[in-house]
Amino acid sequence: MAPEATLPELAGSGEILVLAPHPDDESLAMGAALCKASDAGRRVHVVVVTDGTRSHPNSISHPSRVLSALRRDEVRAAVSILTRGRTEPIWLGYPDMAAPESEDEFCEIARRLEPQLENVSAIWTTWDGDPHPDHQRVWRLARYLATGKEGVHMFGCPLWGRVQEPVPHAGSDGLRRLQVKGYHTRKSQAVAAHKSQMTKLIGDDPEGFTMPPELAAYFVSSDELFIPA
Repeated sequence: MAPEATLPELAGSGEILVLAPHPDDESLAMGAALCKASDAGRRVHVVVVTDGTRSHPNSISHPSRVLSALRRDEVRAAVSILTRGRTEPIWLGYPDMAAPESEDEFCEIARRLEPQLENVSAIWTTWDGDPHPDHQRVWRLARYLATGKEGVHMFGCPLWGRVQEPVPHAGSDGLRRLQVKGYHTRKSQAVAAHKSQMTKLIGDDPEGFTMPPELAAYFVSSDELFIPA
């Protein structure tokens, strides 16, 4: 079992920047950590990189524009639960499955997030071992933002790599574990706020994504994992 991590080990002493590839990744991968940090008085910035609209690509009732707005509302509600209303997510709005990957894009995002980066001592995102291209690209974005910033801790939090075959050769040295105990209820509520993903709210796309209840329960109840970059 991975050693248990303390908040100072994961976050340093300053503010925390979370990079979520899609709306719901912030709750599934690090929801308890967000609760713990916010309850400790830490300022948390949650940046949602893509709009998540590829979850239901063929829906007539929820075309891309409508689904994007819905997912934005869902992540606002989820982050409000996790941080007790202290944080408003920052929405970058890249298309789902097209997270930024070039240095020019990374540089533009760094300029856009300059105010949030000023006092950051930690960047949390998804793990580069997750078998999803957006997760890997956003991990590289986090590496770019952390480069050259003295004292900034960066961690990747495995999500799909916990339940699917991880990307070969992805780093896992220094793995730490954060207990969900004490934050289970809020994390569960935050995950449930993503109704478009956790329920059959959108019923007109046979290829649409709905997370199986047992998988959602696994992510809610399992301790969260942090791998230093």
